[in-house]
Amino acid sequence: MIANPSKFERFVTDDIYFRLLEGLPVSAPIVRAVVQWATFACVPPWRRRLIQNATLALGPDSSPFQRSACAFGMLGAMQRLISDVMMARALSATQLAGRVVQIDGSAEYFAARTLRRGVIIAGIHMGAFEPSLAVLCQRERRVHVLFQPDPMQRFERARQQLRRELGVVEHHVADGISSWDALLCALRADEAVVLHGDFVLPGQRGVVMPFLGKPDAHLPSGAVRLSAAAGAPIVPTFCARIPGGLRVWADGWIPPPSAPIASKELSTHPAQVALVAAMERTIRKYPQQWMAFMNLAAPATAPTKGHGSP
Repeated sequence: MIANPSKFERFVTDDIYFRLLEGLPVSAPIVRAVVQWATFACVPPWRRRLIQNATLALGPDSSPFQRSACAFGMLGAMQRLISDVMMARALSATQLAGRVVQIDGSAEYFAARTLRRGVIIAGIHMGAFEPSLAVLCQRERRVHVLFQPDPMQRFERARQQLRRELGVVEHHVADGISSWDALLCALRADEAVVLHGDFVLPGQRGVVMPFLGKPDAHLPSGAVRLSAAAGAPIVPTFCARIPGGLRVWADGWIPPPSAPIASKELSTHPAQVALVAAMERTIRKYPQQWMAFMNLAAPATAPTKGHGSP
């Protein structure tokens, strides 16, 4: 999505594009396709960033054509997610969860839950988020989500409505220490916390480490730091589109660190390394479904946020 949209970008995106998706769902596939082609052709910064990340997802042996095709698919995956959110407001929680037709790794998830210390569900920008939440809400007493509100108000209203219907508790990254404390309290109450592990949002702490062959990628460290602070296990959990619906699966589970982790140790800590490996496996398997609009480059100056920044 657009980080700091101008008035014109808000008008075109929120007042025209999203309004069409919301009001004329039958035309959504055509509208999405037009926007996908037009954006890829006319917005060079997005195209370059997507191709850069597609190169990481596909590996160094990929051809320029394969990278461009993958980047185009990534853009289409984002349009599909937006469309799903805009058109799902009339669905019940059961109908939303019904979009998930395959669930794998339940044994790993239940093994992690035997600790009764809460659970951290760490995913990536892929698939469809709200249907996955709907499935999790069927299994958990309370679910908390750490996220950053979207500047496009029509989209954000639709997303918030879906989460209210599910009973999901939202926490904003920008709230810093208050969100950190709330998530710790949730885990200590044996509740579930959901966050992404592939993109450092403004205000978040990150760690510089290898990722998809890039030696100095900047990735979130919140999942592992929360795990160490609360003693909660991490379950890397992902969602991808398959014929007939959505697949959701857990890629093993990561025990909580047995001791506090110093900042300089995060990039090599087994928990962080295991989480990154799980993300890499998923992206390699479904490269075109990774919504890789993010800048993975490390900042020029190391982040200075304290422990209150998830």
